[in-house]
Amino acid sequence: MTFYFVGYVVLQIPLLYKFVLFNVAFSFFYLGYLIFFPLGQNPLLRLMAGFLTGLFIDIFSNTPGLHASVCTFVMFFRDTWLRRILEYEEGVFDMNIYILKARGILLYVLPVIFIHHLMIFWINYGSGIGVFLVFDRILASTIFSFTSILIINLVISIKPSRI
Repeated sequence: MTFYFVGYVVLQIPLLYKFVLFNVAFSFFYLGYLIFFPLGQNPLLRLMAGFLTGLFIDIFSNTPGLHASVCTFVMFFRDTWLRRILEYEEGVFDMNIYILKARGILLYVLPVIFIHHLMIFWINYGSGIGVFLVFDRILASTIFSFTSILIINLVISIKPSRI
C-alpha cells in the first residue's frame, strides 16, 4: 500500500502542473491510489486514507480543502458503488487492473474519475452553472486522468500468474 502511495501521490506533486494537455486537460493521477485502495478495509481507514491523500495534495497545490473533501467523498462512495456493479466475496484484497478486467474498469474506474473531476471543477468554479462552462475540461481531464491511471497501474501492478 505504501508503494502505491509513492507511485501515485508523491509523484503527483512535482508533476501536478506539468501534466496538462493544451491547457484544457489536467491529470489527477493520484486518484489511482484511492481507486485501487484495497477492498474490504475498515470504513474509517478508507475515509482517513481519502482525507489524508487529498490533504497531501492540497498542501502542495495551494487548494485548501478542495482535494481533501472530494477524496473523502470518493472513498465514502467507492465501496457502495463497487458492491452494486461487481460481485466479490467479503474480505480484504488488493485491487488492480488485472482483477477488475475491462468490465470493472468501464463501470467502476471511469465513473469514479468522472465524479471526482466533476466535483473538483464544480467546487473550484463555485456554482452549478459554471460546470457547464468547463464541461470540456471535465471530459478531457477525465479521459487524460483515466489514461494516466491505467498506464501507471499497468506498470506497478503485478499480473497474476496462471497455473
